[in-house]
Amino acid sequence: GEGARVSGMWGALDESVWGKSRGLDAGLAPYPLIRHLLDAAAMALHLWDAYLSENQRVGIAEGMGLAGELERARAVVGLCAGLHDIGKVSGFQFCSWHGSQHLSAELAGDRLQMSAERFGHDVAGLHGVKNVLADLGFAAEADVRVGERLAEVVGGHHGRFHRAEDGVAASFLGGAAWARQRRAHAAAVYERLGAPKAPEVFKAPAAVLVTGVIVLADWLVSQEEYLRRRQRQLEPSLADHFAASQRDAPGLLAETGLTRVRLQRQEFAQAYGLSGEPNPLQRSVMEELREAAGAGRRGGVLLVTAAPGDGKSETALEAERILSEVCGTQGYAFLLPTMATSDQMHGRVAQALLRQRGAEAGLTLVHSMAWLNSAYADEDLAGQSVLTCDGDEAGEGSGRAEADMRPQRWLRGSKRPLLAQFAVGTIDQALMAVLPVRHNALRLLALSGKTFIVDEAHAYDPYMQALLGRLPNWLGAYGVPVMLLSATLPEPVGDRLVKEYLQGAGHKTRALARQTFPAPYPAWLNVDALTGRATAMSPARRREQAGVRGLELGVVVEPVVHGGGGGGARARLAVIERLLRPVCEGEGGTALVVCNTVADAQETYLRLRERFDERSHEQGGDVQLLHARFRARGPHARGHARAGPPRSAAAAPDRCRHPGRRAVP
Repeated sequence: GEGARVSGMWGALDESVWGKSRGLDAGLAPYPLIRHLLDAAAMALHLWDAYLSENQRVGIAEGMGLAGELERARAVVGLCAGLHDIGKVSGFQFCSWHGSQHLSAELAGDRLQMSAERFGHDVAGLHGVKNVLADLGFAAEADVRVGERLAEVVGGHHGRFHRAEDGVAASFLGGAAWARQRRAHAAAVYERLGAPKAPEVFKAPAAVLVTGVIVLADWLVSQEEYLRRRQRQLEPSLADHFAASQRDAPGLLAETGLTRVRLQRQEFAQAYGLSGEPNPLQRSVMEELREAAGAGRRGGVLLVTAAPGDGKSETALEAERILSEVCGTQGYAFLLPTMATSDQMHGRVAQALLRQRGAEAGLTLVHSMAWLNSAYADEDLAGQSVLTCDGDEAGEGSGRAEADMRPQRWLRGSKRPLLAQFAVGTIDQALMAVLPVRHNALRLLALSGKTFIVDEAHAYDPYMQALLGRLPNWLGAYGVPVMLLSATLPEPVGDRLVKEYLQGAGHKTRALARQTFPAPYPAWLNVDALTGRATAMSPARRREQAGVRGLELGVVVEPVVHGGGGGGARARLAVIERLLRPVCEGEGGTALVVCNTVADAQETYLRLRERFDERSHEQGGDVQLLHARFRARGPHARGHARAGPPRSAAAAPDRCRHPGRRAVP
């Protein structure tokens, strides 16, 4: 039958225009579009209040030319969310048989011409929203580019930004009746939000964050369970519906694990489960960093260099406590080069959060094999669907959290783990924020509200280093504090990453070319985003830190003869046997023999196993072989790892791989 028609100053609003149909109660009319738009607007307002960090709110307001007018910027964000699906007032209405059966007679009669061609409703929204805003007078006095940028945000709410050249057929948008409905739907949202005024500008970095807010708001209010409940109990008026949506928003946010938690900070040793006092590097951060980072309150880059085992991770977590207070961020993303190191760091972070009363905080493990980790080992990984866009693509599944820091099911869904307040994972998951992939704006939203920590900042190839420079460039624009940790960070790499960040923060390339930012060792160096001023760890603390881990390293060079079995006592294998004899027959210990090639490693392994291994290979002998060309199954696959350290091992670097070649046992 015909849907309800709500009269207003912009014309009658027809609630038979539907927003959600798939997965809902088929015995009822589909969920009206205007109700979904108001749901999204209410959630966006709540995300502004409860999810966005201070630096994100300030960054969006400044990007709109509304510095100091946060409430006005908040209303514009709510309006963008409230208009995100305006493109569904189009031929989209005929993509669902069930939905189209409930359209009013005035609209249903246009089925043939409007369904002749198919376009995405996001592209239709890009083209339709500009006329709607002009009719409302929203952008009448603002720069025309503000309206265009807002249209790009509406068109990008499905994770991909479209160009104005990506046209849509006029027949798909419909005739005068459909134009009136787009205007009436937009006007209803506009009035509910208090008729916000257009900003003076709308810069790209701010628009990207607003797009991320819209995507997140849309996903939160598109959950099947929530929509079914609202479908069955539609409020009698749009004002009542909007008020109910505002009341529901906090609960929806909490159920997904996105509620922010304020940690109860503990003393250093108690917070990180350590015995003894912090070392000089850590004490220096605790005593000196706040003054170095507090100049502009707009983020900066902190380089931390120290030897392995000197507590760089705890240093970074302690620095995050200071930087989050100074820069207005909430939580952190701790990124590492491998899944194995990410798994290990996830456990350490979980324990640190539990010690600081952070059991309710969202903590996720972010890499492609996280589902194999025990932190994610629930019996039922399938969760309720998110009905992202009827007729365009399938809904997304999701994966409950316990007091052991397992994340909420919703946070395990595709593209969502980085949204948690605390995230530990591999660096590639963050680098996708600056690649041309779908929903990269959502990843930037997730990262821009946190302190960003990169461990082993030197351990990436040139391609990843280029991306790693591009990401701090964006984070500099958002005032995000960035930490780079390394035991062996080359000065050119550290200098380039600092300059990339400062360029994003607004510093001119020509001025930066005259500066250098060498990383001291072992020490920390903080570069303020606003002023570009570099502040280093005090010389006294540096001397203390250098003395803590003083070691004497003996290096002995032994000339050897390679190949052929010749060379006598100087033959390579004979020299290796002589050097290993004290370890295997006398003093004990563990030795590592690193060879140049897989063939050398295999030859060395066979010789050492014959000479020194007291147990058979099947029993897991003392001599182990490690290289990159083991077969998937076989004796090496079963026996190359065992409990306890081997007494000696032969290994080869992964210099090259030969697909299909079988390893020689």
